[in-house]
Amino acid sequence: MITENESTQQFSDADLEKFNQGVAEALWTDNGIPYFVIKDGLDLSEYARLAKLSLERDREIAHDFTSKVTNESGSEEVEFEYKSKWFLDGLAEGEIE
Repeated sequence: MITENESTQQFSDADLEKFNQGVAEALWTDNGIPYFVIKDGLDLSEYARLAKLSLERDREIAHDFTSKVTNESGSEEVEFEYKSKWFLDGLAEGEIE
């Protein structure tokens, strides 16, 4: 599983392009959790890292969750943890007392 400490780097435009090219489909659970189907033959650990960084960059989801990337054939998957950090951002900026 890809955790917070393993993906603290910035998400570049090249990373975004690589991620978009590797994603066959983005799906959502009934609970509002995205997961990604990655084209067969690609490194799922790398795409789990990119998925996490992509979601953290967009900052559109306000709750923490565990998600996954899976290959098209469904034979492999890698989980990752998403932390929204919304509460911490407001605290750091003095918006929350």
